[in-house]
Amino acid sequence: MTVGPVDAWETCVPKGHASARVDEVLGRARSAGAEVLLLDGDMVFGADHIRSALMHAKKATDEGRNSSDSMAMETLLYASGERQLSSAIRKMSAGDATDRLVLAVLRGAFEPGEGWSRLPDRQTRVDRTMLLRFGVSEAEMATVDEGMLADLVLERVAAVDVIKR
Repeated sequence: MTVGPVDAWETCVPKGHASARVDEVLGRARSAGAEVLLLDGDMVFGADHIRSALMHAKKATDEGRNSSDSMAMETLLYASGERQLSSAIRKMSAGDATDRLVLAVLRGAFEPGEGWSRLPDRQTRVDRTMLLRFGVSEAEMATVDEGMLADLVLERVAAVDVIKR
């Protein structure tokens, strides 16, 4: 199964303002008839990360292996690399400390407007601290070249199918 280009955007927000921004964007997306997913930007490693999560979520749904009836929640689960939705929500959701939001348009057409920029396919420089927060160990990081660190996140996305069982 292939997933076409995913419209993914990012923006910076002042700490403590992410929840209000999320509510505002979700409201506008609903009005436009679009299904979107908003995430803590520090836990997203490029549009490829979102694209892979969406592909796995769609496949799980098509095969009746989904954990949620919502494509946004199923995509969140895969994007997190976690087995449980509650863990995925804690890990990936924007909170008071969030200073960068990522928006993925999962269904329909929606553009977030001013102040948002397209999320690149891959982060060119991956912060090891972010990887540790994501759950990638130092030992795992030692197994790949610096330019392939983001691939460890994609492996986590794919591994959700195995750990969900």
